[in-house]
Amino acid sequence: MSSMKRLVFAVWLCAAACSPSTSAGVAAGASTPASPTPVAEATATIAEVATARPTATCRVLPTPDYQNQEPSHAPVNGQASLGVPIQAGVILVEIQQCRDIQAILGKYGLPGPATRYLDVLESDEMIANGATRWYRIAVTPGTESATVVELYRHPEDIEYVQLIPEFVGAAAGG
Repeated sequence: MSSMKRLVFAVWLCAAACSPSTSAGVAAGASTPASPTPVAEATATIAEVATARPTATCRVLPTPDYQNQEPSHAPVNGQASLGVPIQAGVILVEIQQCRDIQAILGKYGLPGPATRYLDVLESDEMIANGATRWYRIAVTPGTESATVVELYRHPEDIEYVQLIPEFVGAAAGG
């Protein structure tokens, strides 16, 4: 058996051992007298399922301190205009640690798709500094500015959001 198959089997075995068995509950319920009060089952509502909450297995890593370095340009996080032409139908977003991009698309009604902006490996360092949390998100053309302003109001899910400038310059050195 390959090491990957063993790993998958071990994970499955652990999950099966940790999850409550429905047959054990039925057997235990059959041998005990009926309770006079109904037992409420914990169920999630659609609204709870659709929220972009941190996952239970995610650990938040400390973000490096860049000693309050200010960018050389005007701040663009949450701005409805950049003063230059922008790419139509797409915005740039950095999500908070431990958030699922698909859950965020659903929560805020974004059509998507969302594609990773930076092609980096998922390591603790890349997660902590945010490199794995940047996405280009497709939005309805013409709604880019309104979407940026709306998402900026949700720092619990969105760390950074901006319009993407359209490249209109010539090649360097030309």
